[in-house]
Amino acid sequence: MKRICLILLGLLLASTPSWAQSVGAAARGAFKDGREAQSDGRAEVARKAFARAAELAPEWGLAFLEWGILEETLDPKGPLALECLRKAATLAPGNPRVHFHLGAAYAHRDQHADAIRELKSALALRNDFPDAKRLLGLSLAASGAHPEAIQTLEQVIDADRSNAAVWSTLADLYEQEQRTADAERALVAITTAQPQVAFSWVRLAQFYERTGSPQKAKQAFAKAEAMSPRPPRKMRKLK
Repeated sequence: MKRICLILLGLLLASTPSWAQSVGAAARGAFKDGREAQSDGRAEVARKAFARAAELAPEWGLAFLEWGILEETLDPKGPLALECLRKAATLAPGNPRVHFHLGAAYAHRDQHADAIRELKSALALRNDFPDAKRLLGLSLAASGAHPEAIQTLEQVIDADRSNAAVWSTLADLYEQEQRTADAERALVAITTAQPQVAFSWVRLAQFYERTGSPQKAKQAFAKAEAMSPRPPRKMRKLK
């Protein structure tokens, strides 16, 4: 009996590598199907394929990452997206993309402390990660850590002076910190980055009104008015 058990155990061990290899191939196939379906815009098919890949290879962090990213797109703020991304972070802690997307998911849910932690982890693994740095700055600003947010976003803007969205956040932060000259500089930079956007000039004009510069406000309003003139009034014909 003992000899029979040993023979059976030997057969089981001998078959294990091929079994694991076949499951790995199936998981990779499902993952590939998910990628192809996603690129073709077949989101539901991709969702099922990524879920299948994660089921076949429960220790594969990349499968959970792609599944989580897709879930975040299909069901923003849904629990499954966060669950998948947390699992991916556990399985692949050395992947900066995992921490970035998990941080973004936390930021979308206004869980700023968690977002800041994950985004800092992403940047510790990959310092040249502009999206992570930008989102970190926004999360810091939302959490009330204005000086650190300003420092972070200034690094982003140093790399891309034409980023009007970052200039916009910096302008708000500068004004809240009573750094009036820096706020003006940021708002002027927005008009440089978006010279044909009337609202950029309106916002600059409103800033000048708040800070007691009526002549500058008048000039900025005139710029906006020139881009969005009021339509001429049409007079009714007399009978």
